[in-house]
Amino acid sequence: MKRLFSIFIILLMTTVLLVSCAGGDKKQDNNNGNNGMSLGDTKLYHGLGTAKNFRVGPGSDSEGVQVYSFNFVMASVIFDENDRIVDSEIDILEVATPNYDGAGMPRFSGWPGKEGYNVTDTDTGKVTGVSENTEESISEEVSNWRTKRERGDDYNMNPDNDWHEQMDAFEDWFKGKTVAEIEEWFNKGFSDTNGRPIDPQTDKEEDKAKIDKLSDEEKAELEDLRSTATMSLSDAHGDILGALKDAFEKRKEVAPPTAD
Repeated sequence: MKRLFSIFIILLMTTVLLVSCAGGDKKQDNNNGNNGMSLGDTKLYHGLGTAKNFRVGPGSDSEGVQVYSFNFVMASVIFDENDRIVDSEIDILEVATPNYDGAGMPRFSGWPGKEGYNVTDTDTGKVTGVSENTEESISEEVSNWRTKRERGDDYNMNPDNDWHEQMDAFEDWFKGKTVAEIEEWFNKGFSDTNGRPIDPQTDKEEDKAKIDKLSDEEKAELEDLRSTATMSLSDAHGDILGALKDAFEKRKEVAPPTAD
């Protein structure tokens, strides 16, 4: 959370500098590969969006007791006056019950003084007992929570291209697009089954039907995206698209400081 706020402040200061330095009718181009937008005299807007979901899972423990979790998505987004994304920083806090066997997963065992929940040893994958929920133990759990970005390569989604790297790739892909265009892309180029960019070699008929409707240019863009990001934009692991939409709906104009 602190990192997300710090990045927003840096982004905001950079944005103000760009607007201040441009002056008059002079425009400063910032080509990002998707378009030729200029930030010189344009109005800029910031939105901080969120999306939350509860998940039954992932899986169950060695005694068959259900694991539960939730994901809280945060999206700090800068838009231009044409509603196009200039830059964004997205992160997710994922928290599970203490019987999940994945190392590094933030845990919440329950409220102090309430009945405990199964605790799994992440080295053995076996349940070792039941949590003792005290004010001290729960305080320590919460203090140790880390977002998916903070977990970095320890998130272990993909050893060659972990969550934070794929999120960076998506953030680059978002630049120059409106949220409506991203949602349109999600509907036509992402699988209805798992919310991921469709693999052109898919054997799923519903996904193949979507691919067949894409233009050659769209197919090339989808393939380029898949070379750096294949995870979902909206599934049980977090509704990233929903957080983007929320950020757009909550956007406010970023006003540069006025001279005295």
